[in-house]
Amino acid sequence: MVRLYIYQITDGLFLYEDTGQANYVVDDLGDDKDFTLTSPPDSDHQWYWVDNKWTTRPAN
Repeated sequence: MVRLYIYQITDGLFLYEDTGQANYVVDDLGDDKDFTLTSPPDSDHQWYWVDNKWTTRPAN
Protein backbone atom coordinates (compact mmCIF):
# COMPACT_ATOMS: atom_id res chain seq x y z
CA MET A 1 0.00 0.00 0.00
CA VAL A 2 1.11 3.52 -0.80
CA ARG A 3 -0.32 6.95 -0.05
CA LEU A 4 0.09 9.55 -2.80
CA TYR A 5 -0.79 13.24 -2.83
CA ILE A 6 -2.13 14.11 -6.25
CA TYR A 7 -1.71 17.51 -7.84
CA GLN A 8 -2.48 19.17 -11.17
CA ILE A 9 0.59 19.43 -13.42
CA THR A 10 -0.28 22.85 -14.89
CA ASP A 11 -0.11 24.84 -11.65
CA GLY A 12 0.65 22.33 -8.88
CA LEU A 13 -2.83 22.56 -7.32
CA PHE A 14 -3.39 19.82 -4.72
CA LEU A 15 -6.39 17.75 -5.78
CA TYR A 16 -6.69 14.72 -3.48
CA GLU A 17 -4.98 11.98 -1.51
CA ASP A 18 -5.07 8.43 -2.86
CA THR A 19 -4.16 5.22 -1.08
CA GLY A 20 -3.81 1.76 -2.60
CA GLN A 21 -1.54 -0.55 -4.53
CA ALA A 22 1.16 1.60 -6.12
CA ASN A 23 0.68 0.45 -9.71
CA TYR A 24 -3.12 0.95 -9.58
CA VAL A 25 -2.96 4.37 -7.95
CA VAL A 26 -0.39 5.65 -10.46
CA ASP A 27 -2.32 4.17 -13.41
CA ASP A 28 -5.38 6.22 -12.38
CA LEU A 29 -3.58 9.57 -12.60
CA GLY A 30 -4.00 10.47 -16.25
CA ASP A 31 -1.79 12.82 -18.24
CA ASP A 32 -2.79 16.02 -16.41
CA LYS A 33 -1.83 14.91 -12.88
CA ASP A 34 1.30 14.00 -10.96
CA PHE A 35 2.01 13.02 -7.36
CA THR A 36 4.29 13.41 -4.38
CA LEU A 37 4.76 11.31 -1.25
CA THR A 38 4.90 14.48 0.86
CA SER A 39 1.61 15.44 2.48
CA PRO A 40 0.38 19.04 2.44
CA PRO A 41 1.06 20.86 5.74
CA ASP A 42 -2.64 21.18 6.67
CA SER A 43 -6.13 21.18 5.23
CA ASP A 44 -6.86 24.80 6.19
CA HIS A 45 -5.25 26.25 3.05
CA GLN A 46 -5.23 25.63 -0.68
CA TRP A 47 -1.82 24.08 -1.48
CA TYR A 48 0.33 23.95 -4.61
CA TRP A 49 3.30 21.65 -5.23
CA VAL A 50 5.99 23.98 -6.61
CA ASP A 51 9.75 23.32 -6.76
CA ASN A 52 9.40 20.13 -4.71
CA LYS A 53 7.58 21.75 -1.78
CA TRP A 54 4.06 22.79 -0.80
CA THR A 55 3.26 26.50 -1.09
CA THR A 56 0.12 28.61 -0.99
CA ARG A 57 0.88 30.19 -4.38
CA PRO A 58 0.49 28.50 -7.78
CA ALA A 59 3.41 27.78 -10.09
CA ASN A 60 2.18 30.19 -12.78
